[in-house]
Amino acid sequence: MGEGWQPIPPGEEAAIRAAWAAHLQPGDELVVPVPSRSWRGEALARHRERPAVAAEFAGKLLVAFRRCTRPGERLWVIEWQHAWYCLDPHAAAGEWPYPPLPAGDACNVVASDFRFGFVSGWRATGPVTLFGAELLAAFADDQPTEFLQVCGLGEQRHAEPVAAPDPAT
Repeated sequence: MGEGWQPIPPGEEAAIRAAWAAHLQPGDELVVPVPSRSWRGEALARHRERPAVAAEFAGKLLVAFRRCTRPGERLWVIEWQHAWYCLDPHAAAGEWPYPPLPAGDACNVVASDFRFGFVSGWRATGPVTLFGAELLAAFADDQPTEFLQVCGLGEQRHAEPVAAPDPAT
């Protein structure tokens, strides 16, 4: 791995796992924050037929991470079955320790404060989800056109509007 990827010391994994549970998985199910954008199903699985689509997605995701982070800021790369990494998007070239799109493993990349992230299932049918307004805006500024043509626009979730209090009460 290049200098943008540094292994997370095993002694730090317990604290990261606890933070993950507190922010994204307080029970058995993953709770993805809104706003978010997800892809799943057979449309997503088609990325496996065209390796250029997966490479384009990985490159655009790295660009979006750069737009959301300061130089030197590290993201957590969590792959539950393998080694974990800290990612400095500004120092990383195009290499990834694990492909971000599902290929038998689940690659998850989150800001250490969980303000944004990318989470995926391990099956080819996903889901894969981007969350956080900052990351969604950065991704929208330079979208992976081939990925979107093959996999579709995805499903967007937005925060429910909060009703203003009634001044008469």
